[in-house]
Amino acid sequence: MSEFDEIARPKDGDERIAYRGPLKRLLISPEIGALIGAVVVWAFFWGNGDKFGTAGSTANFLDVAAPLGIMAVAVALLMIGGEFDLSAGVMTGASGVTIALMAKHFTDGGVSLWVCIPAAFLLAGCVGWWNGFLVNKTGLPSFIVTLGSFFVIKGANLVFSKRINSLVNVSGVDKADGYKFFKAFLGGENQFGDAKYRDVIFIVGGILFGVLLIVGFIEQSLLHAEKTSSSAMLVAAIGAAGAIAGVLVLHRTDSIKGNVVAGVVGLSGSALAIVAYCRARFKTTQPIVGAFPIEARTYVGLGLLGTAIASLAGQLFDRGEENVVLQWMPSWLRLVVAVAAGAFPLVFFVRGLMRGDADRRAQTWVLLVLRLPIICLVSLIGIVSLFQLTTVQAVRAVLITVAGTGAATCFYRARSIASTKSTKWFINLGVLMSAAFVVVAFAVRADSSAPRFRGGIFTALLIGATLVFATTLIEASQQKRTMADLNADRLGKRFVAIGIVLGFIALATRLLFSDGVFRMSVFWWLFFTAVGSFVLTKTKYGNWIFAVGGNKDAARATGVPADKVKTALFIATSLMGAFVGAMILMRLNSVQAQQGDGQEFEYIIAAVVGGNLMTGGYGSVIGASLGALIMAVSKNGIPAAQWNQDGRFIFLGAVLLVAVLVNNFIRKKANEQR
Repeated sequence: MSEFDEIARPKDGDERIAYRGPLKRLLISPEIGALIGAVVVWAFFWGNGDKFGTAGSTANFLDVAAPLGIMAVAVALLMIGGEFDLSAGVMTGASGVTIALMAKHFTDGGVSLWVCIPAAFLLAGCVGWWNGFLVNKTGLPSFIVTLGSFFVIKGANLVFSKRINSLVNVSGVDKADGYKFFKAFLGGENQFGDAKYRDVIFIVGGILFGVLLIVGFIEQSLLHAEKTSSSAMLVAAIGAAGAIAGVLVLHRTDSIKGNVVAGVVGLSGSALAIVAYCRARFKTTQPIVGAFPIEARTYVGLGLLGTAIASLAGQLFDRGEENVVLQWMPSWLRLVVAVAAGAFPLVFFVRGLMRGDADRRAQTWVLLVLRLPIICLVSLIGIVSLFQLTTVQAVRAVLITVAGTGAATCFYRARSIASTKSTKWFINLGVLMSAAFVVVAFAVRADSSAPRFRGGIFTALLIGATLVFATTLIEASQQKRTMADLNADRLGKRFVAIGIVLGFIALATRLLFSDGVFRMSVFWWLFFTAVGSFVLTKTKYGNWIFAVGGNKDAARATGVPADKVKTALFIATSLMGAFVGAMILMRLNSVQAQQGDGQEFEYIIAAVVGGNLMTGGYGSVIGASLGALIMAVSKNGIPAAQWNQDGRFIFLGAVLLVAVLVNNFIRKKANEQR
């Protein structure tokens, strides 16, 4: 059934306690946009950079993401609380400079790091308290207050580093007492070699991850039958055996024929196991025959168009072609593109003219005469400039990614519309969506000789097709729960949690024991993300943060200590800046006085990409971390794809705009279902 269009209601009809399944809760969560974006961006660069996705490149972009993610967590909490801190970036440099100057010059022999680091944290806490105090007492916008702090701290960094150290770069803290401990604690790293059972652990862990995740979602979504069907469970066991056999054969053979047979057996067995398991343990429903919903027609057409473009883009554009698109085009095609670009705005004017009333048509004619030439000229210049700045390989990658993702989204939307009107067409559209995945998979496989295309992406698309097919049959034939079942929900959540842990262990084993590097910065990133998420979602302080961000006066009226909450958030942000500054200093054994200048905007971008509103009162810590991951992947993925590195700014700008649009849509749907 549709995840957005149909709300599961309890038997008494009270919408305030309506039950939502795990997938529906995930789809309306603030971090879903960042989660999808992270997967798409990673897959995008994985398919375009030959060295991207290896253990070494993964360690590199995780190392970039770690300090950004730590600060994004703190900034996200502050943004949810309704404030900004533009001094967060420069605070990382100030803390590093403070520690380094004290360790080298505070006395003739320097000072122990056991004293320097706590002193830097104390100073950072005082700056955070001062920011919060001024915001609360004066009523000035935090933008103005923290911008002032930014310039004061930036000037102090330069003045003290030049006066005391004679240089803006302060280094050589490795001679200070306590350096070895803090180096290992904050900036340590470990190099791993190959492990004997690495691949086995990865495969087994991956299988368990998938199985537990699917079973956990099913337990929380469907209505249990009074009695388990033994025959259906036997069929499920046979399907599971086929799936496992397919995976093992795929792992042991490199032949094309063997891979095809094993793939068919494994994927068919997986679908059979999932469907039969649901038939065995959960109640079925009678299928409803209905006509094709007219509202879904446009989405089906767009889905077919996107599938065709994603399948044919590889044939039209050469993956290794680095020429500029405008130079690659023949002369006649350049003329066609220029005319189309200039005429593009006419489409919107004509549509407005056809749909509007008499008054609106008159206004449209005025716009047509006065503004249309300028708009057409801007459209022409913009599109031609884009083609002048873009290479053929970049267009190819963008076309395949955007068209494929758009096609899947359109088919999903069409299937959702059909779910409320026709079970027959719900199944048909689900099968069509699954077939589209298969078509694109074989098109990509035939397009390239690279193993990652012929193996990785091909397999991922076929797995996606299998899951779409299986879930379509399940949703069409099984009864969904409309009320909470504490035992089933508890069991399902445990399955999901255990599956995620096993999947993380399997992935970490694969990365670390392939000549990978584990850095303490990644551990601290994960640690602070977990702590921030727990505080925000599981404690009363999290409720207070949401309350003061939504409406400070209303929160104060209900007994929330609004001023203290905001001050605490400013202090936490400054302390995180101090932590990141110390972490970078211990890692590099040097710090620049300008370190962190301008990065406060990257922290805010990561938080916004992760689903946090700039107006406060809504957001997610996990989403902010995912936003940091997206930015780090783009920074490392663009040079890995051998593109102009300055293009990362264009990419980040596009990701930011798309993320805001997606997050607004998700928030709208979430509000509709409350």
